[in-house]
Amino acid sequence: MTAPVRAGLLGCGMIADEYAATLNASASVHLTACADLNHEQAQEFAVRHGCAAVPVADLLNPQRVDLIVILTPPHTHAELAERATTARIPAVWIEKPLSTDPRAASALIAQAERTGTLLGVAPDTLLGPALQTASAALRDGLIGDLRSAAATLLSTGPERWHPSPAAFYTQHAGPLGDMGPYYLTALDFLLGPLRVSAATARTHAERHIRSGPHAGQAFRAEAPTYVAALLETDDHVPVTLTASFDAAATHTPHLEIQGTEGTLVLPDPNFHDGQVLHHPYGSREASTLTQTATALPGTRGAGVLDLAEALREKRTPACTAERATRTVHLTHAILRAASPTFPSQPPAHDTASATAH
Repeated sequence: MTAPVRAGLLGCGMIADEYAATLNASASVHLTACADLNHEQAQEFAVRHGCAAVPVADLLNPQRVDLIVILTPPHTHAELAERATTARIPAVWIEKPLSTDPRAASALIAQAERTGTLLGVAPDTLLGPALQTASAALRDGLIGDLRSAAATLLSTGPERWHPSPAAFYTQHAGPLGDMGPYYLTALDFLLGPLRVSAATARTHAERHIRSGPHAGQAFRAEAPTYVAALLETDDHVPVTLTASFDAAATHTPHLEIQGTEGTLVLPDPNFHDGQVLHHPYGSREASTLTQTATALPGTRGAGVLDLAEALREKRTPACTAERATRTVHLTHAILRAASPTFPSQPPAHDTASATAH
């Protein structure tokens, strides 16, 4: 394959504009088409980004695209990815999470293996200089043997900035389902697979929209709005995870990794960039590590560019479906540990939906 990889975006909501900007800035990928159940929204998106707006069924066609980017609501991800693999689209990128159902995530990997489809899954922030710098420091033994790690998301919640935030509080969303994949993926990338030892959760159900035309209106949260979990690596390193949409403000580091010879403090894994601080053992001063150079842009969609190159080079992409599946299973296990009444199966949804949130 020498011509640019033909990419199509499925779902034309808020995040799609960021993806389109990244793809359109690349010479190796050509954004050819987009689709959304709201065809008018797709048409407006197509005008902004210089591509064709087509029906969803037409986009799921290997004669039209080499790579599909799925940016629809989470409960539709696995079903739409399965449709893309069945259609034998060569490569499929899926926004996080891969699925709200662990079994669906595992089944999708098996399906992709049967059809020869390359799967890539967000988040792609592990490709950015911040996590690459931290990974290199750990490989080089900068902080010695690992002793513990802590991941902390303390936020006021998306109702502060999103005009329609209720979708972020459905049963399989909340701070753990919505933002947890960034933190769990970063931990998996840096420390390896994790397992759950214990967890607790609570829900502050009454919420109020704080922006947009519906500001002041109340809605109810179905998902836990505060989750705390004790996790463990394969080497028995304890890891704490806190995810909350109930905090007014915080100075707590997003990610901190403790070793016998020092500590690493990492920036928000929701973003590609940021300073990585090193506190040597016994020192009160921290230094900023020189960032590892990365070839990919530090923007949403960097993982799609890597997936396109993986398709060309016939290799495994960096943001694997296997890691994303581990994150889905871990999220589900945390919620089960936090609440024995948490359903083992996600609720039924209209999986044909392809309107992005």
